Amino acid sequence: MNMQQKNKKHVLLADDDSMTRRLFGSKLAFAGFEVLYATNGDELVEMAIRFQPDLVVTDIDMPNTDGITAAYKLREDSQTKNINIIFLTNADISIETEKVMKELVGASYIPKSIDLLEFIEQVHKVINQ
Repeated sequence: MNMQQKNKKHVLLADDDSMTRRLFGSKLAFAGFEVLYATNGDELVEMAIRFQPDLVVTDIDMPNTDGITAAYKLREDSQTKNINIIFLTNADISIETEKVMKELVGASYIPKSIDLLEFIEQVHKVINQ
């Protein structure tokens, strides 16, 4: 592994939709991030424990284990409790739900309709906080 790879930030992107993974994943890779992919919440938790990414970007509505349940699991595990999390969703999130997400799992939320440059800015902001 060369120095450049070692200094790259790792983002674990979890979404059951392959087009979403491809779209946001390629944008992250183009912005210089090392991207790992998961297709559901169980895979997300397993990969987060194994690879210790700098950030998890996850859909909420996924089969088997959803993104919120996976985020709780990350917070409960000593190995993953400090990993930053962003929910990326098309779901209509109420102000109350957004507040709960921030308070309980310390996660931000971004709508999938976000401008991709703004998405990358948000990722940088969360990783560098």
